[in-house]
Amino acid sequence: MKNLILLLAFSIFMVSCREEVKKTDNTGKPSSISTVYYNGDILTMEGENATYIEAVVVKDGKITFTGSKDEAMKQAGEGHTMVDLEGKTMMPGLIDPHLHPNLGAMILNTKFAAPFDWVFPWGNVKAVRGHEAFIAKVKEYEAELKEPKEPLVVWGFMEPFHGDISRKELDGISTTRPIMIWQYSAHVMWLNTAGLKYLNITEKDTKGNNQIDYAAGKFVEAGFFNVVVPKWAPTIRNDEVMKINMLKLRDLVHMGGLTTIGDMGTGSSGELWGDFKYMKNNLENDKTPFRMQFTPDVNTLNLVNGGDFEKTFADVKEFGKKTSPHIIIDHAVKLYADGAFFGQNFQVLPPGYLDGHSGEWIMTPENLNKAMKFWWKKGYPIHIHCNGSMGLETILDELEKLQKELPQLKQRLTIEHFGESKPEQSARIAKLGAVVSANPYYLYSMGDKYAANTVLGKERGSEMVRLGSLVKNKVKFALHSDFTMAPIQPLLLAWIATNRVTADGTLMAPQERVSAYDALKGITIDAANLMQLDKITGSIKVGKKADFVILAENPLKIDPLKMKDIKVLETVFEGKSFPLKE
Repeated sequence: MKNLILLLAFSIFMVSCREEVKKTDNTGKPSSISTVYYNGDILTMEGENATYIEAVVVKDGKITFTGSKDEAMKQAGEGHTMVDLEGKTMMPGLIDPHLHPNLGAMILNTKFAAPFDWVFPWGNVKAVRGHEAFIAKVKEYEAELKEPKEPLVVWGFMEPFHGDISRKELDGISTTRPIMIWQYSAHVMWLNTAGLKYLNITEKDTKGNNQIDYAAGKFVEAGFFNVVVPKWAPTIRNDEVMKINMLKLRDLVHMGGLTTIGDMGTGSSGELWGDFKYMKNNLENDKTPFRMQFTPDVNTLNLVNGGDFEKTFADVKEFGKKTSPHIIIDHAVKLYADGAFFGQNFQVLPPGYLDGHSGEWIMTPENLNKAMKFWWKKGYPIHIHCNGSMGLETILDELEKLQKELPQLKQRLTIEHFGESKPEQSARIAKLGAVVSANPYYLYSMGDKYAANTVLGKERGSEMVRLGSLVKNKVKFALHSDFTMAPIQPLLLAWIATNRVTADGTLMAPQERVSAYDALKGITIDAANLMQLDKITGSIKVGKKADFVILAENPLKIDPLKMKDIKVLETVFEGKSFPLKE
């Protein structure tokens, strides 16, 4: 009888507290049964210093309790699942507030020949450096194509690493196959003669455009976006191609440990609804382990609308109605200042570029100021693409003017990229209440080149992306990839911010380093704040979505130089487990 009672008691216990598991359920919607995560370094990212808890309870996709394991088991109730982290680290799901999924999907459909290694779930691509090596790689790709007139698009060209290139040299590779060399910045392209014919671009089409060198086959900024892209888009941007590459993008985002991404410039292709369609149709489903926020590119949209700001405003409002559980819209707009960072087209305050060349404007200061005023009056937070100190000064001047003219409006302005800047501009950003979404990969990739005496010089080149100055001035910042300007690897971005070491191993301006914890805030809670999503994600806190990343090591407890090598094991998105494939 006594044994029977013990057996019955044991059975009741097993019903009330299910068997411990190593991973969460990976089926359909989040389970209505509570799950308790425990026995690991659970880093909440709440507060100004690192805070750890023993356990987290999740139910219906949300965090319902954080605290001790014993109390967590009580709060979880009957039938809960136990997830033993086995000493691993769990922190909030990582966030990239600025990438370009549509452009990224298009670039994933090209051949890579970049100066840096790229890591993909489907196979890695080694760096290509030097002019001869680049041309050899183009020839290798050309020889692999079976159809003699199939276009070859090679992405990743960078003059500082690959030298100069021209239509004549590309014609030497093939006079019949269209060859298109897409600069790493995605703002510049070179075409051979067959490529010009393929896109039906004549010299007459380009006359009077100072951003096109027809003889060299070179198209820069607006010359590329307004002349090449409209004629090329139908072949590289169609339902079949975009589906394949959007799914590749999904796997890349997951590999990076992300649970939230921001499309910072929806409609940059010139097709707002097309951009939306490709992302919604291919990514809004149960297999996608992240949410997406869309910020419309109102500069491009306004160009499409013939400069009619009110029509653009109406389109933005209509677009905002498409918000759904995992797609967030109608929160802010995107504008542009100066040109591409990797193409050395950003605008620099005196003494300027040391080789004497000048940068480019995507939106002239006059047009930018007009657009800023329009959207500020409409009450929209504004995000502005800005790479150089002159572009930044233009933005801050207009922001100060708007705040004086319209003191009743309190929305926020975000500087996107923050490449080259003056030390005093960080203090001015703080004074005006602006925030920064920065790309530290600029320093990693171009620090050595831009610190040379032919570009910016040692001081300005080494101090690019001055995050330490932002922390000193108490300016909130996020870190982003601007994919494909950097890999979708938030831990790599945090590693750069913490160490300020370039791809060639050079330590740059150590006074601009930030703590590992501040860097992690830039890919979690502060990134969520810049996206206005900190009430639902970005930290492990009761009431927020159960968005986690599980790592093999704790970024705060290892050598900071090893942070980028930490293995992402699993993500949890709104309570649903998504383990990474081995």
